[in-house]
Amino acid sequence: MSKLKPGDLIDVIAPGSATEPETLKKSVGALESMGFRVRVSKDILKPDLFLSNSDQYRFHDLKRALLAKDSQAIWCLRGGYGSMRLLPALNKLKKPNHKKLLIGLSDISSLHLFLNQKWNWPTLHGPLVDRLGLGLLSIENQAEVRKVLYGEIAEVVFDRLTPLTAAARKVKKLEGSVIGGNLMVITSSLGTPNQVRGDGKILFFEEMSERGYRIDRCLQQMKQAGVFRKVKAVVLGDFIKCEEPNGIDLSWQTLIQFFEELHIPLFKGIETGHAPIQRPLFLNTPSKISKSVIDQSQFQMVVYSPYEILKPRK
Repeated sequence: MSKLKPGDLIDVIAPGSATEPETLKKSVGALESMGFRVRVSKDILKPDLFLSNSDQYRFHDLKRALLAKDSQAIWCLRGGYGSMRLLPALNKLKKPNHKKLLIGLSDISSLHLFLNQKWNWPTLHGPLVDRLGLGLLSIENQAEVRKVLYGEIAEVVFDRLTPLTAAARKVKKLEGSVIGGNLMVITSSLGTPNQVRGDGKILFFEEMSERGYRIDRCLQQMKQAGVFRKVKAVVLGDFIKCEEPNGIDLSWQTLIQFFEELHIPLFKGIETGHAPIQRPLFLNTPSKISKSVIDQSQFQMVVYSPYEILKPRK
Protein backbone atom coordinates (compact mmCIF):
# COMPACT_ATOMS: atom_id res chain seq x y z
CA MET A 1 0.00 0.00 0.00
CA SER A 2 1.47 3.32 -1.09
CA LYS A 3 1.10 6.56 0.81
CA LEU A 4 -1.06 9.20 -0.82
CA LYS A 5 0.35 12.22 -2.60
CA PRO A 6 -1.06 15.49 -3.97
CA GLY A 7 -3.18 14.88 -7.04
CA ASP A 8 -4.16 11.33 -6.08
CA LEU A 9 -7.72 10.31 -6.85
CA ILE A 10 -10.13 9.51 -4.01
CA ASP A 11 -13.43 7.73 -4.55
CA VAL A 12 -16.16 9.14 -2.32
CA ILE A 13 -18.95 6.65 -1.61
CA ALA A 14 -22.10 6.63 0.53
CA PRO A 15 -22.60 3.01 1.69
CA GLY A 16 -25.04 4.02 4.40
CA SER A 17 -27.27 7.04 4.84
CA ALA A 18 -27.55 10.12 2.67
CA THR A 19 -26.65 13.73 3.29
CA GLU A 20 -27.75 16.99 1.69
CA PRO A 21 -26.51 17.78 -1.85
CA GLU A 22 -25.01 21.04 -0.63
CA THR A 23 -23.08 19.15 2.05
CA LEU A 24 -21.76 16.79 -0.62
CA LYS A 25 -20.57 19.76 -2.67
CA LYS A 26 -18.78 21.27 0.32
CA SER A 27 -17.30 17.88 1.22
CA VAL A 28 -15.79 17.45 -2.23
CA GLY A 29 -14.34 20.94 -1.94
CA ALA A 30 -12.80 20.07 1.43
CA LEU A 31 -10.99 17.06 -0.03
CA GLU A 32 -9.81 19.09 -3.00
CA SER A 33 -8.41 21.69 -0.61
CA MET A 34 -6.34 18.88 0.95
CA GLY A 35 -4.74 18.31 -2.46
CA PHE A 36 -6.78 15.38 -3.76
CA ARG A 37 -8.80 14.80 -6.88
CA VAL A 38 -12.27 13.49 -6.08
CA ARG A 39 -14.63 11.15 -7.91
CA VAL A 40 -18.29 10.88 -6.97
CA SER A 41 -20.82 8.70 -8.78
CA LYS A 42 -23.70 10.46 -10.51
CA ASP A 43 -26.53 9.11 -8.34
CA ILE A 44 -24.71 8.87 -5.02
CA LEU A 45 -27.61 10.74 -3.39
CA LYS A 46 -30.87 9.23 -4.53
CA PRO A 47 -32.42 8.43 -1.14
CA ASP A 48 -34.20 5.12 -0.65
CA LEU A 49 -36.01 5.26 2.71
CA PHE A 50 -33.17 5.76 5.23
CA LEU A 51 -30.41 4.89 2.75
CA SER A 52 -28.46 6.98 0.24
CA ASN A 53 -29.63 4.74 -2.62
CA SER A 54 -30.68 1.12 -3.23
CA ASP A 55 -28.55 -1.75 -1.94
CA GLN A 56 -27.75 -2.68 -5.53
CA TYR A 57 -26.51 0.81 -6.40
CA ARG A 58 -24.53 1.27 -3.20
CA PHE A 59 -22.80 -2.08 -3.62
CA HIS A 60 -22.02 -1.31 -7.26
CA ASP A 61 -20.45 1.98 -6.15
CA LEU A 62 -18.43 0.25 -3.43
CA LYS A 63 -17.31 -2.50 -5.82
CA ARG A 64 -16.26 0.04 -8.43
CA ALA A 65 -14.22 1.94 -5.85
CA LEU A 66 -12.56 -1.20 -4.49
CA LEU A 67 -11.59 -2.52 -7.92
CA ALA A 68 -10.65 0.77 -9.59
CA LYS A 69 -6.96 0.87 -10.43
CA ASP A 70 -6.84 4.64 -10.90
CA SER A 71 -7.91 5.66 -7.37
CA GLN A 72 -5.74 5.46 -4.28
CA ALA A 73 -8.29 5.61 -1.44
CA ILE A 74 -11.99 5.31 -0.62
CA TRP A 75 -13.49 7.92 1.71
CA CYS A 76 -17.02 7.43 3.02
CA LEU A 77 -19.38 10.38 2.89
CA ARG A 78 -21.55 9.59 5.89
CA GLY A 79 -22.34 6.84 8.40
CA GLY A 80 -25.90 6.49 9.61
CA TYR A 81 -27.01 3.00 8.62
CA GLY A 82 -26.74 0.62 5.70
CA SER A 83 -23.18 -0.67 5.26
CA MET A 84 -23.95 -4.10 6.72
CA ARG A 85 -26.61 -4.63 4.03
CA LEU A 86 -23.80 -4.74 1.46
CA LEU A 87 -21.85 -7.55 3.14
CA PRO A 88 -23.63 -10.56 1.55
CA ALA A 89 -22.65 -9.29 -1.91
CA LEU A 90 -19.22 -8.19 -0.71
CA ASN A 91 -18.51 -11.70 0.59
CA LYS A 92 -18.78 -12.96 -3.00
CA LEU A 93 -16.40 -10.38 -4.44
CA LYS A 94 -12.94 -11.59 -5.41
CA LYS A 95 -10.19 -9.82 -3.51
CA PRO A 96 -8.26 -7.48 -5.83
CA ASN A 97 -4.47 -7.64 -5.99
CA HIS A 98 -4.03 -3.97 -5.12
CA LYS A 99 -4.78 -2.61 -1.65
CA LYS A 100 -6.27 0.80 -0.98
CA LEU A 101 -7.26 2.64 2.16
CA LEU A 102 -10.89 2.85 3.32
CA ILE A 103 -11.64 5.84 5.56
CA GLY A 104 -14.69 6.35 7.77
CA LEU A 105 -16.30 5.50 11.10
CA SER A 106 -19.60 4.68 12.83
CA ASP A 107 -21.72 2.60 10.42
CA ILE A 108 -18.60 2.12 8.27
CA SER A 109 -17.31 -0.23 11.00
CA SER A 110 -19.00 -3.08 9.07
CA LEU A 111 -16.75 -2.42 6.08
CA HIS A 112 -13.66 -1.97 8.26
CA LEU A 113 -14.29 -5.35 9.86
CA PHE A 114 -14.74 -7.08 6.50
CA LEU A 115 -11.60 -5.57 4.97
CA ASN A 116 -9.53 -6.18 8.12
CA GLN A 117 -10.57 -9.80 8.63
CA LYS A 118 -11.49 -11.17 5.20
CA TRP A 119 -8.98 -9.37 2.99
CA ASN A 120 -6.40 -8.55 5.67
CA TRP A 121 -6.32 -4.92 4.52
CA PRO A 122 -5.39 -2.06 6.83
CA THR A 123 -8.05 0.65 7.05
CA LEU A 124 -8.36 4.05 8.70
CA HIS A 125 -10.97 4.76 11.35
CA GLY A 126 -11.27 8.48 10.71
CA PRO A 127 -13.68 11.34 10.09
CA LEU A 128 -16.38 11.03 7.47
CA VAL A 129 -16.24 13.35 4.48
CA ASP A 130 -19.42 15.22 5.42
CA ARG A 131 -17.79 16.27 8.69
CA LEU A 132 -15.06 17.96 6.67
CA GLY A 133 -17.64 19.56 4.41
CA LEU A 134 -19.60 20.95 7.35
CA GLY A 135 -16.45 22.40 8.90
CA LEU A 136 -16.85 20.35 12.08
CA LEU A 137 -13.24 19.20 12.26
CA SER A 138 -10.65 21.43 13.91
CA ILE A 139 -7.68 22.69 11.90
CA GLU A 140 -5.34 20.60 14.07
CA ASN A 141 -7.44 17.47 13.67
CA GLN A 142 -7.69 17.90 9.91
CA ALA A 143 -3.95 18.53 9.67
CA GLU A 144 -3.15 15.27 11.47
CA VAL A 145 -5.45 13.32 9.16
CA ARG A 146 -3.74 14.88 6.15
CA LYS A 147 -0.26 14.07 7.48
CA VAL A 148 -1.27 10.47 8.13
CA LEU A 149 -2.65 10.04 4.62
CA TYR A 150 0.42 11.61 3.02
CA GLY A 151 2.71 9.38 5.08
CA GLU A 152 4.36 12.35 6.76
CA ILE A 153 4.09 10.61 10.13
CA ALA A 154 4.88 6.91 10.55
CA GLU A 155 2.81 6.40 13.67
CA VAL A 156 -0.16 7.82 15.55
CA VAL A 157 0.41 8.14 19.29
CA PHE A 158 -2.36 8.21 21.89
CA ASP A 159 -0.34 9.24 24.94
CA ARG A 160 -3.01 9.66 27.60
CA LEU A 161 -4.51 6.22 28.00
CA THR A 162 -6.03 5.67 31.43
CA PRO A 163 -6.05 2.09 32.78
CA LEU A 164 -9.54 1.18 33.99
CA THR A 165 -9.05 -2.38 35.28
CA ALA A 166 -6.53 -4.11 37.53
CA ALA A 167 -5.26 -6.10 34.55
CA ALA A 168 -4.62 -2.87 32.66
CA ARG A 169 -2.62 -1.36 35.51
CA LYS A 170 -0.31 -4.40 35.48
CA VAL A 171 0.55 -4.07 31.79
CA LYS A 172 4.20 -3.36 31.01
CA LYS A 173 4.12 -3.79 27.26
CA LEU A 174 1.47 -5.21 24.99
CA GLU A 175 1.52 -5.63 21.21
CA GLY A 176 -1.15 -6.51 18.67
CA SER A 177 -3.22 -5.09 15.86
CA VAL A 178 -6.35 -3.05 16.56
CA ILE A 179 -9.76 -3.98 15.15
CA GLY A 180 -13.25 -2.78 16.01
CA GLY A 181 -15.25 0.41 15.79
CA ASN A 182 -18.79 1.29 16.79
CA LEU A 183 -19.97 -1.06 19.55
CA MET A 184 -23.48 -1.66 18.17
CA VAL A 185 -22.24 -2.18 14.62
CA ILE A 186 -19.53 -4.62 15.71
CA THR A 187 -22.07 -6.53 17.80
CA SER A 188 -24.29 -6.86 14.73
CA SER A 189 -21.56 -8.97 13.12
CA LEU A 190 -22.17 -11.85 15.54
CA GLY A 191 -23.61 -14.98 13.96
CA THR A 192 -22.66 -13.86 10.45
CA PRO A 193 -19.76 -14.89 8.18
CA ASN A 194 -18.13 -11.59 9.18
CA GLN A 195 -18.26 -12.09 12.94
CA VAL A 196 -15.64 -10.12 14.85
CA ARG A 197 -12.70 -12.26 15.97
CA GLY A 198 -10.88 -11.00 19.03
CA ASP A 199 -8.17 -13.65 19.40
CA GLY A 200 -4.79 -11.96 19.76
CA LYS A 201 -6.27 -8.54 19.01
CA ILE A 202 -6.64 -5.20 20.72
CA LEU A 203 -10.35 -4.45 20.43
CA PHE A 204 -11.49 -0.85 20.01
CA PHE A 205 -15.01 0.39 20.77
CA GLU A 206 -16.81 3.73 20.67
CA GLU A 207 -20.49 4.56 21.01
CA MET A 208 -23.06 7.30 21.46
CA SER A 209 -26.66 7.58 22.69
CA GLU A 210 -26.80 4.09 24.22
CA ARG A 211 -27.83 3.52 27.83
CA GLY A 212 -25.89 1.31 30.20
CA TYR A 213 -28.07 -1.78 29.87
CA ARG A 214 -27.86 -1.66 26.07
CA ILE A 215 -24.08 -1.44 26.25
CA ASP A 216 -24.04 -4.38 28.66
CA ARG A 217 -26.27 -6.38 26.32
CA CYS A 218 -23.73 -5.98 23.52
CA LEU A 219 -20.86 -6.97 25.78
CA GLN A 220 -22.70 -10.01 27.14
CA GLN A 221 -23.56 -11.17 23.65
CA MET A 222 -19.94 -10.89 22.53
CA LYS A 223 -18.79 -12.68 25.67
CA GLN A 224 -21.17 -15.58 25.05
CA ALA A 225 -19.98 -15.72 21.43
CA GLY A 226 -16.38 -16.11 22.65
CA VAL A 227 -15.12 -12.81 21.25
CA PHE A 228 -13.19 -11.88 24.42
CA ARG A 229 -11.74 -15.34 25.13
CA LYS A 230 -8.22 -14.58 23.88
CA VAL A 231 -8.33 -10.82 23.40
CA LYS A 232 -5.16 -8.96 24.44
CA ALA A 233 -6.80 -5.72 25.56
CA VAL A 234 -9.74 -3.40 24.96
CA VAL A 235 -9.29 0.31 24.26
CA LEU A 236 -12.16 2.76 24.35
CA GLY A 237 -12.86 5.84 22.31
CA ASP A 238 -15.70 8.22 23.02
CA PHE A 239 -18.87 7.07 24.76
CA ILE A 240 -21.05 10.17 24.63
CA LYS A 241 -24.68 11.05 25.30
CA CYS A 242 -25.19 7.74 27.08
CA GLU A 243 -27.14 9.16 30.02
CA GLU A 244 -30.09 7.42 31.66
CA PRO A 245 -33.47 9.23 31.78
CA ASN A 246 -32.47 10.61 35.20
CA GLY A 247 -29.31 12.14 33.73
CA ILE A 248 -26.82 9.67 35.22
CA ASP A 249 -24.28 8.14 32.83
CA LEU A 250 -23.76 4.44 33.56
CA SER A 251 -21.77 3.63 30.45
CA TRP A 252 -18.27 3.81 31.95
CA GLN A 253 -19.26 1.97 35.11
CA THR A 254 -20.85 -0.74 32.95
CA LEU A 255 -17.73 -1.13 30.83
CA ILE A 256 -15.34 -1.20 33.78
CA GLN A 257 -17.38 -3.74 35.75
CA PHE A 258 -17.72 -6.05 32.75
CA PHE A 259 -14.04 -6.16 31.80
CA GLU A 260 -12.88 -6.23 35.43
CA GLU A 261 -14.80 -9.48 35.91
CA LEU A 262 -13.09 -10.95 32.83
CA HIS A 263 -9.62 -9.78 33.98
CA ILE A 264 -9.06 -8.05 30.65
CA PRO A 265 -6.86 -4.93 30.34
CA LEU A 266 -9.22 -2.01 29.64
CA PHE A 267 -8.06 1.49 28.72
CA LYS A 268 -9.79 4.71 27.76
CA GLY A 269 -8.35 7.71 25.97
CA ILE A 270 -8.57 6.99 22.24
CA GLU A 271 -9.72 10.37 20.98
CA THR A 272 -12.11 9.32 18.27
CA GLY A 273 -15.76 8.43 17.85
CA HIS A 274 -18.75 10.75 17.69
CA ALA A 275 -17.27 13.60 19.74
CA PRO A 276 -15.76 16.75 18.13
CA ILE A 277 -12.20 15.34 18.06
CA GLN A 278 -11.82 12.43 15.63
CA ARG A 279 -8.17 11.47 15.49
CA PRO A 280 -7.09 8.96 12.83
CA LEU A 281 -6.77 5.38 14.07
CA PHE A 282 -5.32 2.73 11.77
CA LEU A 283 -7.00 -0.66 12.05
CA ASN A 284 -5.23 -3.95 11.36
CA THR A 285 -1.71 -2.54 11.57
CA PRO A 286 0.94 -3.21 14.26
CA SER A 287 0.43 -1.33 17.52
CA LYS A 288 1.73 -1.43 21.07
CA ILE A 289 0.61 -0.26 24.50
CA SER A 290 3.17 0.73 27.12
CA LYS A 291 3.72 3.17 29.96
CA SER A 292 3.34 6.80 28.92
CA VAL A 293 6.57 8.76 28.54
CA ILE A 294 4.70 11.83 29.80
CA ASP A 295 2.95 10.42 32.87
CA GLN A 296 4.00 7.07 34.37
CA SER A 297 0.54 6.63 35.91
CA GLN A 298 -0.87 6.52 32.41
CA PHE A 299 -0.18 4.58 29.24
CA GLN A 300 0.31 5.28 25.57
CA MET A 301 -0.71 3.39 22.46
CA VAL A 302 1.38 3.69 19.33
CA VAL A 303 -0.36 2.64 16.11
CA TYR A 304 1.91 2.25 13.09
CA SER A 305 1.06 3.42 9.61
CA PRO A 306 0.53 0.69 6.98
CA TYR A 307 2.99 2.61 4.81
CA GLU A 308 5.75 1.76 7.28
CA ILE A 309 5.10 -1.81 8.40
CA LEU A 310 7.56 -3.33 5.93
CA LYS A 311 10.36 -1.05 7.08
CA PRO A 312 12.57 -1.99 10.06
CA ARG A 313 11.96 -0.03 13.25
CA LYS A 314 14.48 0.53 16.01
